Amino acid sequence: MRLGLFVVMAGRNTTGPDAYERNLIRELAAGTHDELHVFCLNRQATATFSENRLQCHVLKPAMRWISIPVSLPLALRRAGIELMHATFVPPPFSPVNFVFTHHCFSTFVHPEFYRPATLYRLNKLITAGLRKARQVICVSENVRDLTREKFGVEDERLCVVYNGVSERFRPLPADQVKRALRQDFHIDRSYFLYAGNLQQRKNVGRLIRAYAEFVHITDNDTLLVLAGSKDQVAEDYDALILTLGLEERVMRLGHVPHEDLPVLYCGALAFAFPSLWEGFGMPVIEAMACGTPVLTSRLSSLPEVAGGAARLVDPYSVEDIASGLDTLYRDEALRTRMAAQGLARAREFSWKKTARETHAAYRRALL
Repeated sequence: MRLGLFVVMAGRNTTGPDAYERNLIRELAAGTHDELHVFCLNRQATATFSENRLQCHVLKPAMRWISIPVSLPLALRRAGIELMHATFVPPPFSPVNFVFTHHCFSTFVHPEFYRPATLYRLNKLITAGLRKARQVICVSENVRDLTREKFGVEDERLCVVYNGVSERFRPLPADQVKRALRQDFHIDRSYFLYAGNLQQRKNVGRLIRAYAEFVHITDNDTLLVLAGSKDQVAEDYDALILTLGLEERVMRLGHVPHEDLPVLYCGALAFAFPSLWEGFGMPVIEAMACGTPVLTSRLSSLPEVAGGAARLVDPYSVEDIASGLDTLYRDEALRTRMAAQGLARAREFSWKKTARETHAAYRRALL
């Protein structure tokens, strides 16, 4: 099969969708005999793919409002593509049949978390993709069920394919972790970790407030470490930290490259991810794969992905989040048990499995 993969997030060095595109394409290149063509929006994206089998096409001009609706369809036709996979958003028109990955429903259920222009563009493209795709790959049962309910997509066009987890996320020797934390991040005491973009949807503001309550309850020196870039519409976390008197207790690391995250996960007392909405929640599985206890939300896909191996909290309740942090801090036996359960759960996810099940969706789309 001459397969075209239209990628949007690769090369941005962000979290979930970027990792999805990079790892899926790597495993497809390693595990299939298809002729693979990658269509992307800039050369920064092509630099993330080192597989020799890939033929990369940079769409021009650089303006998305021209390259996605005009340049991409023309490039697909010129390359003789038999099936296209839109890995994040589809073009408004495609000259060939396509498969579409639907990552998250948050733009429909929580429009307040997005800038109006971004929301309009995403929802328009996603809606068109759900209507026209031969197969819709949903990254969780939660996304599948909402897609069926809101858009009436037929069951035969829907399938669930979970994201994977990179092999770099694994338990590391304690001395290596301790040394790297001190040298690279200047962390020399216990800490709770949050990793992900600092967005309203991720509920970072309530996490900081809950941590302030935890500090008041326990009066200990455990830090809160925030690893991630701030979104333009996010709350002013610096002002919040200052107001709560946590300047010496909350570490803002900014963006942390993927290759440095395992050390942060492995060194954490627990990983705190009380997000208000996730289509999958890749950091949950990454933390579990590192043997780190996880606190996360009982909303959207997160209980499904955690699979009973995480402490679930009400993400709208600062008190419940604080109580969860306190419990994990005090109960070493619970942390040990959750670490073992998380490792077992994480072993159920792999990018090879994601690629294999995605390729099965391609075959169904061609029937």
